[in-house]
Amino acid sequence: MKRFNLFLNALLLLLVAVGCNEDFDTPPMVVPHAEHQANMTIAEFKAKYWQDGRNFIDTCKEDTYIHGWVTSSDEEGNIYKHLYIQDETAGLGISIDANSICNTYRVGQEIVINMKDFWIGKYNGEYLIGKPEWYAAQSVWEAGRMSLDLFKEHAELEGLPNLDKIAPVEVEISDVVGHSDAETQLKYQGQFVIIRNVEWEGADGTLTFSESASSTTRNIKDEDGNVLGVNNSNYANFRGDPLPVGKGDVQGILYMTGSDKWGLYLRDTNDCQGFDNNTKGYPSDPWIVPEAIELQNQGKKGWVTGYIVGAIAPGVNEVTSNDDIEWTAPTTLDNTLVIAESADVRDYTKCIAVSLPQGSNFRHDANLKDFPELLGTQIWVKGTLATFMGMAGILDNSGSIDEYKLSIMTGGVTELNEDFEECVKNGSMPSGWRLVKTKGDKDWYIDEYDNNKYASVTGYSGKQPPFDAWLITPALDIKNAGRKELSFLSKVRYYRATDPIEVYLMTTNDPTTAELIKLDPILATASEGNQSDFISSGTIDLSAFEGTYCIGFRYVSEQQSNYTTWQLDNVKFGGKALLQTIDDFETMNGGETTAQQGWTSLTSTKGWTATNAALLKGGASDAPPTFIMIGKKADESDNWAYAVHLNGNTSAKGILTSPVFANGIKTLTFNYGYVLSESNGVKFYVNFYLEDPRVNLQNPMKSFMINEPSAAQKTAYTKTLDVDLSQPCYMEIVPASPTNSTSNKDRFAIWNVMWETM
Repeated sequence: MKRFNLFLNALLLLLVAVGCNEDFDTPPMVVPHAEHQANMTIAEFKAKYWQDGRNFIDTCKEDTYIHGWVTSSDEEGNIYKHLYIQDETAGLGISIDANSICNTYRVGQEIVINMKDFWIGKYNGEYLIGKPEWYAAQSVWEAGRMSLDLFKEHAELEGLPNLDKIAPVEVEISDVVGHSDAETQLKYQGQFVIIRNVEWEGADGTLTFSESASSTTRNIKDEDGNVLGVNNSNYANFRGDPLPVGKGDVQGILYMTGSDKWGLYLRDTNDCQGFDNNTKGYPSDPWIVPEAIELQNQGKKGWVTGYIVGAIAPGVNEVTSNDDIEWTAPTTLDNTLVIAESADVRDYTKCIAVSLPQGSNFRHDANLKDFPELLGTQIWVKGTLATFMGMAGILDNSGSIDEYKLSIMTGGVTELNEDFEECVKNGSMPSGWRLVKTKGDKDWYIDEYDNNKYASVTGYSGKQPPFDAWLITPALDIKNAGRKELSFLSKVRYYRATDPIEVYLMTTNDPTTAELIKLDPILATASEGNQSDFISSGTIDLSAFEGTYCIGFRYVSEQQSNYTTWQLDNVKFGGKALLQTIDDFETMNGGETTAQQGWTSLTSTKGWTATNAALLKGGASDAPPTFIMIGKKADESDNWAYAVHLNGNTSAKGILTSPVFANGIKTLTFNYGYVLSESNGVKFYVNFYLEDPRVNLQNPMKSFMINEPSAAQKTAYTKTLDVDLSQPCYMEIVPASPTNSTSNKDRFAIWNVMWETM
């Protein structure tokens, strides 16, 4: 019984002890210990097996152990399939064909490596532990990637990670750049270093560590102008983060390529230290005008934003009063701007003067003499904040397109006819076109099929969905374009997903800041798994818009198992103001043709009239009143043209009279010809009057005779006349009756009448 009670007491004590231990399920921490110790430093080992050249591999035959602490991490995706270690003497890279190496070998972990029967060599100039790999192109062995399991067979862990063991080695850029000798390479290749008091070239608060489409080298620069490239992967988690602004310290792993070029790998953005990231004066955070006035003449250079309120008046050398500024537009001169915090400021002491360099893009695009519509709009200008013409100013702006930005576009082309035939497959877009990716890594590109080139886009093979890719035209001057019209062809392939394209009118060529006005063109459609033909968008009327715009073709896609491919061709805009009567003639007689000899009076909805006339139409065969010679409308549509057929009888001449040309007429173009065999050539007058000849008989201001005695039957002829009448006028076409017959021998047809205004 005593023995049993003792057993119960012992059991109760055990239960109490267990109940007091809240961590009884937590296994004890296992601290790894290496069975071997290093007998050679990394520096000694590297020197022992060093070979010149870009590629080699060698085997260690001795009982050699090296050790080092892990300095790298692939956790953020910028270091790829590499592990770096260093001891008190040097650093060394290890090439391992594995991802997430950091899960096994964390930063600060000590590793002891058995190098016997292991390999050391180079891969394109970088000194590494690796596996033998044959490089056929150069007929040489090199240090390729080994499996993680193979590395584990040679590597022992010692203790727990200790960050105190991996303090970076302080170096200057000049210590490595320009030095490719063996001594420098042995000392610094694979070394974890820190470079102090540097800045990122081009950092402006928006420039990212890497572009989305490919890995990108960004440079760091020291105070002496020495530059070192930092290679940033487009798969790094911080790819899209903006580069640090200002000056600070950058640390990372030094490496060398086969071109004897040094580079640096960041592990993560924590390797950028001490940067103040003060973005004031950068494009993403420009000074406003009051701030820029306060900073005058202090040597500050950067970006300022404000609103255009005027220009310095002619004859003024020093601004001393508000009268020295022209506050309205258009201005007399084109060489300056005056900007303020808001568009309503009229006090020169609250403004900044900006010089527009002669012959520069800045002057061409931003002067108020040519572009009064800029008055009151926002502008961004880069330069030095210093006195100009006696008032606060911005100097040292070269006038290049990367030193100013407008909130609206000016200038632009009045005609665009892009068929992409001058491009190279997979090459650059035509001059003036812009590609912008706001999401993902897919872009528009030039493709070719069946001797036809076009712009194309698809999400296929993209690695970073969703995609948002823009193809943007050059600036289009709608205000001064003769024809304020847009058209294009589209084609769709592999229509198994719902990847649309959208078409926008844009106030600038930056889709992230522009005002976007969605257009509604006809777009190609296709059934699943098939493709469409190239389909016309139809004529898109832009006459409601005054000023300069771009057209943006936008491709949007979420992640898909199958992606749509879009193709774009024959983008056309503007051109001469050839106002076609084709649509108007077809409104005569309700669009119904008349008998060839059934002379009648015709009136169109726009005011054209014809007496002693008939209405004919183009057709696929000569089946009166349709004729092959008349053909299609001149607007490149697939519709047949209508023609007015005028009687040539001297006693009942046909006459075609226009409505008023309110803006005058510069040139006139039309087709003409005769359809019946009785005619003896073609002869007629084209007369222009200041008043309507149907109301007031008068002598013509200008008269042209068209005489084609050898004209062939059922043959179309084209005529262009230089009219050059700037005042409102009317046109009349009347037969000259070459046979002077009272019968119907001298009749002829007129169609596709077009004109260009003054």
